[in-house]
Amino acid sequence: MFDKGLVKMLVGALSALIASGSASIAERYGLVENGEPGASIILAKQPTRAAQLAAFEIQRHVRLITGATIPIQGESEEARGIQILIGESEKTRANRLNTQELKPQEYVVQFLPRAIMMVGRDAPQFDEVIYDMENPAAMKGLPGFWEEQGTLYAAYDFLEKFCGVRWVNPTELGTVHPEAKTLTITGRSIRRQPGFEYRDALGATGDNPARYDSYVSLWPGGSGGFKAWDAAAYPKLHEQYPQAGTYEAARRNLAHLFLLRSRNGGNIQRCNHSLYGYYQRFWEKSKDPNAAKLFVEKKPDMFAKGYEGEPPQMCYTSRELIEQLAQDARDYYDGKKTGGDLGIFWQPNLPNLFPVEPMDNSSFCKCDACQAWLTKTSQEGKVYSTGMYSDYFFNFINEVQKELKKTHPDKNIMTLAYASHAYPPTRLKLDPGVAVQFCFACNRAPASGENYANEMKLLKAWADEGADRPLYLWLYYTFPVETARNGKYHCFPGFFAHTVDKQMKLFHKLGYRGMFHCGYGQDVEAYVTFKLMDDPGQKIEKLLDEYFSGLYGAAAKPMEELYAAMEKVYTDPRNYPKERVSGAQLSWGCLGTEERMAQFERLLQQAKSLAKTDREKRNVELFELGTWSYMTAGRQKFVDRQKAPIPSAKAPRVPDASGVLNYVQWEKAAALDERWYDRGGAEPSARKFEGRVAHDGKYLYLELTDDCDTSKLVSSAMVFPYDDWEVFVAAQRAVPYRQYAVGPSGLITALAHGEINFRMNVPIEDHGVKAMSDTSNPKKWVTRMAIPLQQAIPGGVNPGEKAYMNIIRVTGPALTGTGGLGIDTWVSYCTVHEADRLAEILLE
Repeated sequence: MFDKGLVKMLVGALSALIASGSASIAERYGLVENGEPGASIILAKQPTRAAQLAAFEIQRHVRLITGATIPIQGESEEARGIQILIGESEKTRANRLNTQELKPQEYVVQFLPRAIMMVGRDAPQFDEVIYDMENPAAMKGLPGFWEEQGTLYAAYDFLEKFCGVRWVNPTELGTVHPEAKTLTITGRSIRRQPGFEYRDALGATGDNPARYDSYVSLWPGGSGGFKAWDAAAYPKLHEQYPQAGTYEAARRNLAHLFLLRSRNGGNIQRCNHSLYGYYQRFWEKSKDPNAAKLFVEKKPDMFAKGYEGEPPQMCYTSRELIEQLAQDARDYYDGKKTGGDLGIFWQPNLPNLFPVEPMDNSSFCKCDACQAWLTKTSQEGKVYSTGMYSDYFFNFINEVQKELKKTHPDKNIMTLAYASHAYPPTRLKLDPGVAVQFCFACNRAPASGENYANEMKLLKAWADEGADRPLYLWLYYTFPVETARNGKYHCFPGFFAHTVDKQMKLFHKLGYRGMFHCGYGQDVEAYVTFKLMDDPGQKIEKLLDEYFSGLYGAAAKPMEELYAAMEKVYTDPRNYPKERVSGAQLSWGCLGTEERMAQFERLLQQAKSLAKTDREKRNVELFELGTWSYMTAGRQKFVDRQKAPIPSAKAPRVPDASGVLNYVQWEKAAALDERWYDRGGAEPSARKFEGRVAHDGKYLYLELTDDCDTSKLVSSAMVFPYDDWEVFVAAQRAVPYRQYAVGPSGLITALAHGEINFRMNVPIEDHGVKAMSDTSNPKKWVTRMAIPLQQAIPGGVNPGEKAYMNIIRVTGPALTGTGGLGIDTWVSYCTVHEADRLAEILLE
């Protein structure tokens, strides 16, 4: 497939005037002459599966370019024409190329008289590779992402640098290549390693290639929008495989190939929250028969003190915990136990370092020994990533490392720099052997101001903290899509390719060794990120030109302008209001405005009119189905949201109860609107809720009822994140507002949002709220609350005045039955932390 728009990208590709590596040979290599093969692909007697796949890929792509099939043969057979030596063999060793001399992941493309060698460090995996692009569901034996496959890297580098091939995405339209009856190259030899040793684009999908397309999609997998895109992206595959299971097998293999071509893989070094398994092992025997096998015995001294019920964290000064973790690490490194055997939910295996990371909350132990390590910082409440618990947690890491070193002096552990322990410690020096994965939470939010600046500072702080420390990254490409999916709205796309370029170059300069991606894409960001993980020195302008020219040909210019316009809107801080705005209001009230959407529409129509070939037209259609339809649907939903009525209620005055909930004359309270909404959208909730409101001049009273199986209610030590009622109250439909939450045990928590310097999630200690939780009826949970009027909102509220409120029921996984949280709201189009549609409450 050849588009005129590729001319610029492919200039010099066939003559391979790309210099990288060692000495060059001034010789022309005619691989194909006038449609006839002039070369042979040579494999060793027992080739690695990386070498086998490399041979198949070279053969296929040369055929795509020229129509000619270069034969693949063993090294003992008589070779015809140019010899393409793939993988280590007697012939490569005879040419003094020994893979034992190569560094991890290093490879060589070497030009010799009448021969080209493509050799790298490969894992000793010799299973047969079944490669059948005509029947991709039948393919087997593809190399894993985390095994050495330097020979395959060499083949892909050869196809890109010397043959003009690009793999933009895994769809039927995503491979870009020139077309010519003759393929003659002149080359300079290459010897290199990927720029980052760890390149993990699939981290949050569990290495499942079949999920790649939905992973980078704006539309949720399984939605009507995604299905429409999928049908247009793989029409031949759908026709070939009408059975869903076989289709998915084919898709999985094609995605696996695409990820290998993109050099996803390397030296895996993931960390994650690793201690949840301790609840199954040392707190309580699980009712799940598989998890129950992990139970050893109850060891309460390991767990955080100062909480009712199941503690939210461990006690990180507990010697028993320190010694147990050190023993777990010994068993892991000795091959006695895997990550799965130890109850680590994401099941790490060697060579991954042994991970140690607490639960995903900041509800740490309240014992005196732990509290002594607490470090107050001026950043607390202002930014997401702080150092409040850095000294405390990294002291614990040092202690585990010290115990491990007593028996295994050459082994180390790995941890995260995350959230409340994101800063390097100040009261101690972290053991230099500990590997740290810094969680760059704002990496996809360059317009987030102080948060982004803070984390850019932390990137450098960790690089400066220890020159030899193994440093890795956790990147959050998942936002803003994850937030939008959780909130049931469509986000403005978070396009940020130029920011990716700056970040990758900085990561490399600072010595970070690789990265885990929580979320990925979308398509442009995915392509740019893959290329820069492999070689961060590449220029962003060239990569974007490759992408847009390769896919859109004659329509490339308006499509690139369209992307650039959307990227500018998303990344420019001037498009974000000073006051806190989130959700659909931010996406479509501030970013994707009517005027901008009209501008985007004009560019898209221009691209559609310029597209000439069927391939160009179909690729524009894929953008329209995958991105533009998502945006227009989101914009329309926002317009409908603005038009939707907001409920109001009058809170009648009842006799004085002084906050004593049993004394309130609830029969005189006003019933709230019976309609509740799923996830703050427009769809009615599938569950039944009731509410009543009243006041006595001193307190606002709420009675909230959920018809549910109360045996499945789950209480959390900090109320969040499981079953609770959350009441949002403000003096206006905007920040600041307050949040009061009550769990099944009657536990209350209160937070202020935006009251002082726009700080969010600030705990209110003396909130004065009273609550009662009644779960005695097995089919009904009744919660009653008394909120002091003078403390409900800043400045208070008096009888005869108005306040603004929404009520949200967060339902735990046991009740939803989906494994995730449920969210039901009293106000339509108004989910958690959205203040612009709060209902009006008049205190009579």
